[in-house]
Amino acid sequence: MARKLRQESPDAIFHVYSRGNYRQKIFGDVGASGSFLTSIHEVALRAGWHVYTYAIMPNHFHLMLRTPRANLGRGMHLLLSGFACRFNGLRDEQGHVFQGRYHAKRMPGGLSAGRLFDYINLNRVRKGLATVDELSRSDLSGVWALCHPAQRGQLRPGEALERFIGYPDTPEGWANYNVWLKKVSEEDPEAKVFDADWTHEAMLEAAELAKNPKGREALSGLSVEEAALLEQRHVESAFDSLLTRLGKSSLMLEKEHGVVSWKVAAAIEMLRVTTVSIPWLTRRLNAGSVTNFTKVLRESAKMQRGQTPLIGSDPIKGV
Repeated sequence: MARKLRQESPDAIFHVYSRGNYRQKIFGDVGASGSFLTSIHEVALRAGWHVYTYAIMPNHFHLMLRTPRANLGRGMHLLLSGFACRFNGLRDEQGHVFQGRYHAKRMPGGLSAGRLFDYINLNRVRKGLATVDELSRSDLSGVWALCHPAQRGQLRPGEALERFIGYPDTPEGWANYNVWLKKVSEEDPEAKVFDADWTHEAMLEAAELAKNPKGREALSGLSVEEAALLEQRHVESAFDSLLTRLGKSSLMLEKEHGVVSWKVAAAIEMLRVTTVSIPWLTRRLNAGSVTNFTKVLRESAKMQRGQTPLIGSDPIKGV
């Protein structure tokens, strides 16, 4: 049986989570959790995600995000495969790191996004891994990013605090949110109320969608084809802008076959800020063999501090 297509939407807020293979503690040390957080920042930049908060647990993770370019599936492929390369590389291992497909729950329309924000931020507290006061002192929690603006990078916890909770993104607002989290934790220590409300509202939404003959399109207002075009248009626009900045043109690319330094620099920049694949870049840059260009990009990336290690981990053949 074919796998059910993932829901893609530029407007919906998703709760995304996945567990380590065989329930192993994949985030059992600082190196692993730090690498995963780095991967989140990288993919948020590449995919244009709005990541509102996260929770890194010993053997799984939670993310709250929106995908303005309707590219949840593509971004998650990059996130999970990129981290797996890091994880296995550090341990000289091979194989799957995560257990099966990731889970992605689209927020029911009637359920406040603020409640999901609270739910993920309290996950470590409810599992006995931290107190509410300790959340801001560990980068395993999105609350840490909220209270350390200089370390947020691509994350948007302050935006979520103001938009979904109603507190200002200031030290006073963070302190008030800390008090609020304690109240929520005391009133619903096991998240039973949250889970029950979510299930109920999701069932109501599913019943309404069943009445709509367009079904999936009603979730986002986009057809499957339109959602796919969002990413393609972004990549094409970014590529054209990069060529202009470099003083290059499509005509010049047609005449200059093979690998040269400016093409390598252009490819690395595209891999840093978009979800483009290496086969696509090889074709558009007229850089010859995909295998050879991939090898060159890997070697060049190793020489650049902070460069994404995702090169060569993306088998997607399209844009």
